Amino acid sequence: MALDILIPIIIWLAIGGAIAVYLYGLMAKEGKVEVIWILLGFLLSVLGLMAFIGVRSMKDKERDKAVDPKSYQAPEYKMKEDANKKKEPKAEPVPEPKKKEVKQIRGIPRCPECGAAISSSDEKCPECGARLKE
Repeated sequence: MALDILIPIIIWLAIGGAIAVYLYGLMAKEGKVEVIWILLGFLLSVLGLMAFIGVRSMKDKERDKAVDPKSYQAPEYKMKEDANKKKEPKAEPVPEPKKKEVKQIRGIPRCPECGAAISSSDEKCPECGARLKE
């Protein structure tokens, strides 16, 4: 009967010891070891670990709060002198449309301006709009 109580207590303290070692290592990395958390982790086991994580998350939320924007000075923007001067856009010459080089097929009339195929009844070229009949 004594073993029925002793085995769960040994398991509880073994888990608590592992948690205490884990908490010590975690706090040692941060450079601030708090003995109270190691004792709570050892004695309360998983409950102590949950309490540590809960308190730590609340501290992280406080640390991550937004900073008041009024506490900072507005940034100063400096413009380069050349940027203030307006540059005039350069006008590029518009290239003239080139005449299409089309193979001539016998019997099909072509536009004298662009070389597009036309009908004998067309008065204007359907491609370039040049007058065909005067």
